[in-house]
Amino acid sequence: MARRSPRVVDTKERILTAALKLFGERGYYNVGVDEIAAAAGVTKGALYYYFTDAADLARDLARQLWDRLRSDARQAFDRDQDTITNLKRGFDAFLGRLQHTPEARFFLRDCRAIPELSIDGTEERAGSVALMRTMLEHGMARGEIVALDADALADVLGAACAEATLHVLATGRVDGAVQVIHRLIDSLAARRPRSGVRTGRRHGAPGRAPTGNAL
Repeated sequence: MARRSPRVVDTKERILTAALKLFGERGYYNVGVDEIAAAAGVTKGALYYYFTDAADLARDLARQLWDRLRSDARQAFDRDQDTITNLKRGFDAFLGRLQHTPEARFFLRDCRAIPELSIDGTEERAGSVALMRTMLEHGMARGEIVALDADALADVLGAACAEATLHVLATGRVDGAVQVIHRLIDSLAARRPRSGVRTGRRHGAPGRAPTGNAL
């Protein structure tokens, strides 16, 4: 398979980088192809070599940004950590990228509201849910996660992440979304009896209310 030359890749990246800056600062509808080309230091013809119009460019940019978010989440995983910790690390990295790149947040928020910029991310979302399901199954096998239907649990966590993402896109506030996601993940931890504590009660002894941190 032939590889594109570094110069070709660099030109396209310059166009996408310039577009993200302009879209993030002024909004999709307030930026024209001429401005993007000028900001990228390329001719309008060079821009049209890669993209048919501004909407095509914006959709490509949105796909790239979502890919980066998913990549950040995967890179945050640590083989030496337990499943609960890794789930939190992945969500933190995903949402944290939005917080630290406001231009991406503003642009992706526009994409959610503009029909012509809608992209089909079904395959990518399915891949993320499948990865989450594998992690959950691994955690259940190790006794770290409560035994539940892994398919259903992965779908629910994926939906929770999607809603948290919408919250961050709309408000720019990450801390609250992270706290909610962390609490949800913590509720999945398998409870283990404390060492030296008997699970039964002596006959006639008063019972004690459970002290677990249920969500």
